[in-house]
Amino acid sequence: MIQIDGQKIKLLREQQGLTQLYLATAVDVTTDTISRWENKRYPSIKKENGLRLAEALNVELEEILDSTKQQPEPPQEETVSSVSKIQGPTKAKVKTWPIVILSTTLFAVILAFIIFYFQSTPSPNYGANRTAPHHFISGQPFPVVIELTGRSEKENAFILKEKIPENAKILQVAPEPSGKGSDQLFLKWIAKIKVPATFSYVLNINLTGENKVNLTGTIATAGGKEQAVAGVTEIHAGLHHWADTNTDNIISDSEILAVYDKYSAIQGFEDEIDLIEEIWMGDGYRWNTQTKHYDIIE
Repeated sequence: MIQIDGQKIKLLREQQGLTQLYLATAVDVTTDTISRWENKRYPSIKKENGLRLAEALNVELEEILDSTKQQPEPPQEETVSSVSKIQGPTKAKVKTWPIVILSTTLFAVILAFIIFYFQSTPSPNYGANRTAPHHFISGQPFPVVIELTGRSEKENAFILKEKIPENAKILQVAPEPSGKGSDQLFLKWIAKIKVPATFSYVLNINLTGENKVNLTGTIATAGGKEQAVAGVTEIHAGLHHWADTNTDNIISDSEILAVYDKYSAIQGFEDEIDLIEEIWMGDGYRWNTQTKHYDIIE
């Protein structure tokens, strides 16, 4: 166990514009736990949690430890020479007060600059938008792409969470998620990156009763509020390939171009792209409910 300084942790977090949610996800604890640490209700924590917390704050572990818990240095024996040096209070004051005033003035100038910088620098407007087909065939794969919107010249911290429908199997994810929820129904990414940036995954869902699924997710930024991922939120099951957007049993030129534009960069999705090309080169297709395959019309 180690002793941490809650005030230092809170100050470092606020200076970097990080939220308690960001730290909680990085350390793999709850936001209530972060709040208790900052308010010194849990002054002792596991060392491994301390290391993860320091890493999330971009500092060394020693910088978040409680210095008052350290063993004080033993007093040094005074010598005749040291006593003679501290005699003469008037002379000592004359030497030290200009340094005190200069240090105080310099600190005030630096503090004023920091306050002015952060108040005058507008926060980038970040968001997230989900692109996905509006329909799919039960038991067949389909892609989902989430793009972080906004633009910045520097890296910013993000937490992206996507809820996965029940009975869904995740086939591919890019980039690799930071973790999954305990119920295996969430994809989570925590990263410090430049925007715009793209995240994607491929699902295979077997529906038994309902004929639609819902996709929901949230994005949180350092220093910002959590907001919902915009874009497609409802997908219906049917008998048409997801790339056949107008459900006419043909993959047209515009439809295959849209596939390449939106989904071709997904890693591990090459077989599905090859199938779409085969359908596009034919005169049409039919979904065979008996064989669970596409019958391509030549």
